[in-house]
Amino acid sequence: MSLTAAQVIENRRATRKYKDQDISDDVLQRVLDLTCAAPSAFNAQRADVVAVRDQNIKDAIFAASGQQQHKNAPVVLVFLARTDVPDDLETILPAERATWVGQFFATLDAASLRETAIKDAMILGSFSLIAAASEGLATSPTTGYDAEAVRNAIGAPENRAVAFVVALGYPDENPAHPGRQADRQIINHY
Repeated sequence: MSLTAAQVIENRRATRKYKDQDISDDVLQRVLDLTCAAPSAFNAQRADVVAVRDQNIKDAIFAASGQQQHKNAPVVLVFLARTDVPDDLETILPAERATWVGQFFATLDAASLRETAIKDAMILGSFSLIAAASEGLATSPTTGYDAEAVRNAIGAPENRAVAFVVALGYPDENPAHPGRQADRQIINHY
């Protein structure tokens, strides 16, 4: 059964309990391919996603978060921000644009470089929630963890910052909609 984007968004819930069922390589690859179709600032693609199946690494992520779903989900996705000036722009962008974008990033201080990359990684992570739902998978997006411990658990270099961690699997629960504030944060003008 194919769902519309609206149906996926309206029905997606944070799911913390998963069936003891592996996610096939093909399904995971489709999720990752759709995830990586996410936009990014200047199309610089300054975010990475690491798919974790190894139980020891998932246990280390659990230790860094205290969130059981990181331990029990078949896959945990870790979204990383590339916090330095990108050195691969010429492989992504036309030469003239790569030069201009590289010069722009070179003007940013370390905090701004990190912040802009975190934003790109969050967009990537958000796309993963929709991509996973399109494959019948449930997710639990999380931002509560010791980021340095998660980064170390997956062996990411120091120029990467953990932006988002998502538990991923076939749902073993069907959480109710938690509700939303009416007209939450919809502002026509200030």
